[in-house]
Amino acid sequence: MSGEVMTRTAALPGQTEAEEDVTPEPQGTMSMRYMVIARIMLVAAMFGAWEFAPVSRGIKFWLSSPSAILSTLWGWMVDGSLWAHLGATLSVMVTGYVLGCAVGISLGLLFGFLPRVYRVLVPFIAAFYALPKIALAPLFIILLGIGMSSKVALVAITVFFLLLNSTIDGVRDVDRDLVQSLRLMGATRIEVLRKVLLPSALPWIFTGARISVRYAFTATLLAELIAANRGLGFLIEFNSGNFNATGSYAAIVVLVAFSVTLTEILTRVQAMTAMHRN
Repeated sequence: MSGEVMTRTAALPGQTEAEEDVTPEPQGTMSMRYMVIARIMLVAAMFGAWEFAPVSRGIKFWLSSPSAILSTLWGWMVDGSLWAHLGATLSVMVTGYVLGCAVGISLGLLFGFLPRVYRVLVPFIAAFYALPKIALAPLFIILLGIGMSSKVALVAITVFFLLLNSTIDGVRDVDRDLVQSLRLMGATRIEVLRKVLLPSALPWIFTGARISVRYAFTATLLAELIAANRGLGFLIEFNSGNFNATGSYAAIVVLVAFSVTLTEILTRVQAMTAMHRN
């Protein structure tokens, strides 16, 4: 049967085989199950090859191994150092991310109301957007010091431009005839924003927010590599400076795990919002 996989259940007493209950199982469920199993097997094969690869001790020193990385992570968790460094990184990342999102979305919606202002400012916005944000890190350190403020500023400015452009694209994608109809019916600007602009721009905003997670982590990491005495970036730099490949890999594993987790959370929030709208 197309699109279904038929599964048999045991026949009840008195039933013949022809009368056995046949329950359809969606093919999509089976495909997803096999996909998950295939991914687990692929990851297991990769880590197995990494762990037991026949390489020289010199190369093994630089490549490390999954067992050594897990042992290092366990040691960090037991002595509490991992939580201190992770907390420092997440504090900078989350604070800068929230500030960048809030300001970027607010200005994006404001430019939606004031298109003439946006047309005047667009060359300056494009120029600052094209500037590599890491070039601003030394300037932020001079102005704000080597503490948390300079790192938050770098993350916020990185996220700000991404959310600003995403929000502006979302506002420009709004049906102008619908906006004009609401205005003709006497709707205020707040009502137009709440009923048309914001709902239409939400998919663009969530896409920008999800993409910004990766850039926020990158900016946080770079800021900690430049000037920090704690955080995952500092942990990577410290272990690399001491030729401890295992420690560097362990810090990178933590960074990847939390980046993927936050991205997945935003993806699910976006899906739930889309379902609610529909």
